[in-house]
Amino acid sequence: MASISELGELRPIEPLDMDGYQDNKDFTPLPKAGRYSVRAPESFPPSAFSRTKAGALSASLDPTIQGPASEGFVIRFAKVSAKPFKRGGVTVSQMGDYLRAVGIRGKMTNEQDLIDAVSQTANSIYEVDVDWRAYNKNTQYSLEGMERFPSDGNGGHLPWTTDPNEKDEAGEPTRLRANLVISRFIPQAVN
Repeated sequence: MASISELGELRPIEPLDMDGYQDNKDFTPLPKAGRYSVRAPESFPPSAFSRTKAGALSASLDPTIQGPASEGFVIRFAKVSAKPFKRGGVTVSQMGDYLRAVGIRGKMTNEQDLIDAVSQTANSIYEVDVDWRAYNKNTQYSLEGMERFPSDGNGGHLPWTTDPNEKDEAGEPTRLRANLVISRFIPQAVN
């Protein structure tokens, strides 16, 4: 057992009454895979921008679902990278896909142009296709696609799966929670 003396300075705490404790009873079911309208965050502070391991510019989006169902659900850890790749012989990026989805057009010639463009999308409504993904960083096991998750017995799917490559303390396969991920940004039509 850990000793408080190993932590150093003791700090006062608010007393916790574990007998009268208010348990968290809120449960927000994971939205089903499909197409949703989402809203960009109210702003993109400097902390929303970072670099990938490969050094490419990255932006955290974390949009909120507006409908047609699961309104208010925030898609956490949604990031796009400016790392370029070819699609149909044309240079594109995840960040470019995002900007097209919110209706941004024109040329982006440097990272500041991309940061400015993403920043001006605050509160924008756009469409995305979403799906489920579970990932274990210890084993690199991944399961993608809601339809591949276990059946819940009622025509739906359980929002978790097990990793056959790792066992928990009881010797059972490790349980992995599904996360909602953006699988595609829907380009906004140009008027």
